[in-house]
Amino acid sequence: MARCFRDLTEDVVREGSFTSVGQWVRAMEIYLAERNLAPNRYVWRKQGQEILAKIFKARLAQAAKTGSSEKCES
Repeated sequence: MARCFRDLTEDVVREGSFTSVGQWVRAMEIYLAERNLAPNRYVWRKQGQEILAKIFKARLAQAAKTGSSEKCES
């Protein structure tokens, strides 16, 4: 999902400034309609357990760094 928002930001929002919300909404609708003409399926490169293990490890490291006593649950 983050990739979608990054692409939207780079391709639509940063290309120009908008004078109204309506103009911005129209630009987004056009972008999404064009993007949906040739959709690309996202292919996960890691298994879910690998991703969750990495998140858990990062949380432990952050807790150790900040001295947080919050529990890290997997």
